[in-house]
Amino acid sequence: MASKRVECPSENKAGPVPAMLTGDPKTTPRGIIVLQEWWGLNDQIQDCGKDVSNGAKAVAIVPDLYRGKVTTDNEEAGHLMGNLDWQGAVADIRACA
Repeated sequence: MASKRVECPSENKAGPVPAMLTGDPKTTPRGIIVLQEWWGLNDQIQDCGKDVSNGAKAVAIVPDLYRGKVTTDNEEAGHLMGNLDWQGAVADIRACA
């Protein structure tokens, strides 16, 4: 199943949250939110969203909590996680729900 980039209106001060959506919410009654690891919304997490969607026969959405930032460096990942606006991230997750 193919994924597509979407934006969900969020109460986060940063504005709408970008996300990857797999499945069709119009035809599938179940949904699952897949959260990224500290690396960001990388290819592996996008594949995880697809796998979860296919395995659960549900729509899967993966919010991009770092808003486009992705890394493979431990130190940078720590900075991204440490600098995350947690209230904004919760608002983004709620928006995806």
